[in-house]
Amino acid sequence: MSTPNSSRSLALPPSRALVVMGVSGCGKTDTSLGAARCLGYRHIEADHFHPAENVERMRAGIPLSDQDRIQWLDRLIEEIRRAQQDGEGFVLACSALRRSYRERLRRAVPELRFAHLVVDYETALQRVGGRAGHFMPTSLVDSQFATLEPPEGEPGVLSVDATRPTDEVVRTICDWMLTQTPGAGVQARVRHAAGAGPAAEDENASEQAPSLGNPPIYTGPLARLFDRLTDGLMALLMAVMVIAVFGNVVGRYLFNAGWAGAEELSRLAFVWLVFVGVASSLRRGELMSFTMLRDGLRGALRKLVDSLSWLLVCVACALCAWGGWQQVAYGWGNKSPVLAYPVVLAMVPVLLGMVALGVLALVQLVSLWRAQPPAARAAANITAD
Repeated sequence: MSTPNSSRSLALPPSRALVVMGVSGCGKTDTSLGAARCLGYRHIEADHFHPAENVERMRAGIPLSDQDRIQWLDRLIEEIRRAQQDGEGFVLACSALRRSYRERLRRAVPELRFAHLVVDYETALQRVGGRAGHFMPTSLVDSQFATLEPPEGEPGVLSVDATRPTDEVVRTICDWMLTQTPGAGVQARVRHAAGAGPAAEDENASEQAPSLGNPPIYTGPLARLFDRLTDGLMALLMAVMVIAVFGNVVGRYLFNAGWAGAEELSRLAFVWLVFVGVASSLRRGELMSFTMLRDGLRGALRKLVDSLSWLLVCVACALCAWGGWQQVAYGWGNKSPVLAYPVVLAMVPVLLGMVALGVLALVQLVSLWRAQPPAARAAANITAD
């Protein structure tokens, strides 16, 4: 028994709501985690929302009925709505085997998109059989394929060959999610991921969407808190700059009475804005980078180059942080000439910004070596829902 490999993408508005779907053994967990990390969205694992009775049924090898899945789907709907209320995009790893399940989720989130991980029966059976410590027995793989109603032809669906390396599948899905109107360029990527070869991709090379930037560094709760703090601080600093400069211009030209401290205040806000913005951009993976040489490498060599790059960033940040600390010590007790604020306030953002960059670079370096190879992740990635 096998599942056909196909792709269909319709012109849709941008969406921050994605379901990575498919039968058990297709690679939902690793793919959805990778996509959430790449897009900077919240990750939701549907397995964690099964009632205890459902888990016991699956552990005993009893397939779930439509009625069994209703409470599970309603729990998922509550969770994805909670993510939207928090102002976050989300990636949900969920089998969503029947069209009725998908329609139930779409009614809750109309802009919801589905990435269908297509896998053949033999591969799914092999992956499920090789799992460790999961409640999904291999006997239920048959029922998964029997229940599956392929989503091809439905709006907002992308189908990808899940036997390809996980990082390729993740890049294909993220390209599709970040493209305003998925069309021929994205379809060429999907054909390439499905094994159609470079010739089919070259036919639409001119229509392909631009490549993604770097993936965000860490996407947990601390990252979300960091983003809120930096975004709020940058908005406040920008407002201070605009009010100080614009107010000074208006005062000079309309009332012939400018404020002497406007330039000094706006300069201080600008220094803070630069270093806070750099730290925020690095966390989100939005800083400019030159990757042409690095992207031509594979395996251990690419990992070595990435490690060396992040190590150099850590060293550079440590040196800059030390310089910032010396500037803080030098500026302590001195006052600015106009507003008489402590000069140290202009040195603190350098120190804090470099410390933040160094920590982020260190996190990325550690994550690089803790990550498992894509093939191993795909083989171990089993979900039961």
